[in-house]
Amino acid sequence: MLESSFRIGTVAGIRIGVHYTWFIVFLLLSGALATYFRETHSEWSGSVVLLTALVTTLMYFVSIVLHELGHSLVAIARGVQVRAITLFIFGGIAQTEKDADTAATEFYIAIAGPLVSFALAVLFYFLGLWLIPYSEIAAEALKWLATINFVLAIFNLVPGFPLDGGRVFRAVVWRFTGDAVKGMQWAVIGGKVVAYGLMLLGALVGLQPGMLLNGIWLLALGWFLFAAAEGSRRAYFSSRLAAHVPVGEVMQKDVPTVSADMSLLYWIDAQMLLTGQRSALVTQDEKTVGLITLNDIMKCPRTQWPDTSVRQYMTPLERFHFVNPANSMFEVLQIMREHNINQVPVMDSGEVVGWVDRERLLKILELHSAVGH
Repeated sequence: MLESSFRIGTVAGIRIGVHYTWFIVFLLLSGALATYFRETHSEWSGSVVLLTALVTTLMYFVSIVLHELGHSLVAIARGVQVRAITLFIFGGIAQTEKDADTAATEFYIAIAGPLVSFALAVLFYFLGLWLIPYSEIAAEALKWLATINFVLAIFNLVPGFPLDGGRVFRAVVWRFTGDAVKGMQWAVIGGKVVAYGLMLLGALVGLQPGMLLNGIWLLALGWFLFAAAEGSRRAYFSSRLAAHVPVGEVMQKDVPTVSADMSLLYWIDAQMLLTGQRSALVTQDEKTVGLITLNDIMKCPRTQWPDTSVRQYMTPLERFHFVNPANSMFEVLQIMREHNINQVPVMDSGEVVGWVDRERLLKILELHSAVGH
């Protein structure tokens, strides 16, 4: 879901992005703050109320970015690279290249975010006190920001994955049992308990007069936490499986091939549409010289397909990203992600012995996860 975001900047090499769902919560929160300021400060003009609500909402999301940067900078310092921070409807999330490799690293990364939020709460509180004689409006906004950052820190320390507290809980179990799997299992259980609690609370709140919207929000938050906990469990065990299964065991040995001199139209009609194979290795005199995919073909105007050879639109051999049968599925998936490719040939002793595609690997991982392997 979070791939549908646009970039707003970069901090320390980390891409900061905004998902389209962020605009929903921005409008809702701005509206709620405008109502709050209007009710508590009837002497403020409409323009002051609206501007204060908008600026305060923006500062709240700046706080979330800083919270995620706390996680990210500690992660980088501990050897875990961070690709991006994305703001979305339920807050923010930092996307890392891999999981922490020790309980200590997991603990330090997890606790950094809440500590940043606590620090911001203290900063905004004292800034608000200092500004009271100069600007009641700024002081009121800072008071709200101090409160919401404190609440954010406390909520994130609830021991349920994927909340920060759940990751801290995972690190503690991991540290005392010496078993990362047990740490993850208990953290996910905690996350589901928290999710069920939020959904129950949402149902109870929603039944109260005038509280339907708040109840729906709690229900949605609980559902999101449950889905995130289950998704994290599947991703964690899939990555562990992928790290231990050599690609030679799951590669496709019957590699589709096409002659370099064949026309694009003939390959499409005689091979692709009949077999469903969207890509093939290109051969010349029984030697592999390239790779052709449907995406490559679509770069050529359709009217030119009959007179254009496969060679003209293939990816040449020297630009291939090869793997060998001993490489793990995890390593292959990393190569695919880093280079934005879907097929990787498998080479052994200088010969192509098979290939793997992203869809096949993900399907295998999904099946293992479904049967609890």
